[in-house]
Amino acid sequence: MEVGVLSESLEDYLETIYNLLQEKGEARVSEIAERRDVSMASVCQALQRLNKEELITYGAREMPALTPKGNRLAQKIASRHRFVRKFLSEILGVQGEAAERDACLLEHHLSRETLSHLVAFTQFAESARAGGETVQNAFRRCEQSGYVTAPDRPHGKRRRRYKGQHEGPVLSELEPGDSARVVHLHAGCAVRQRLVDMGILPGVELALVRKAPLGDPVEVRVRGFSLSLRREEARAIEVERL
Repeated sequence: MEVGVLSESLEDYLETIYNLLQEKGEARVSEIAERRDVSMASVCQALQRLNKEELITYGAREMPALTPKGNRLAQKIASRHRFVRKFLSEILGVQGEAAERDACLLEHHLSRETLSHLVAFTQFAESARAGGETVQNAFRRCEQSGYVTAPDRPHGKRRRRYKGQHEGPVLSELEPGDSARVVHLHAGCAVRQRLVDMGILPGVELALVRKAPLGDPVEVRVRGFSLSLRREEARAIEVERL
């Protein structure tokens, strides 16, 4: 049975059973309910459906056990989950509960092609080197600071892209009425997250409406909506004029 035949919920139940069996040697209904944060009745219904699919054996007053087919599928689901969580935490730097939560969501929707590319990228990032350090470490440093700098150069001293790439103006340098396209966000985690939440991403077109007398705040229009940016945020947005 291929992954994806089951609903997301049943895949999660199968993975929970597998994990409990690996950790404790048994999967009690009460423990499944606790881990899934659902009622005992909901667990029993899910177990009956898994039993019907011949992925587990389960009967009244019995604990579920994986069939060979169920064990193969559960191993595949669990391995996919662990890889995605590791990619989020160790490559992208997503922390704690967010990495676990997002891994649970992504594992159900990634195609085999995308997953294969992620594996290849992970291997590349862990082994390839750029400027004397691994690509993985270079990315994590850039991800934290918002700057693509050489390892021996002070972070944030001056915006710098990879050699040969264009470095254009930043949003705060535009004048009211100017239109531009976002090229790069030179921002650390907190500022970048705020900009992304507002829909300001590479490739997005915007127009500068007005600047306060001292340059703070800056009002821009994005897809018909007006947004107010702090000067620090406007200075972090590299653009190309349209």
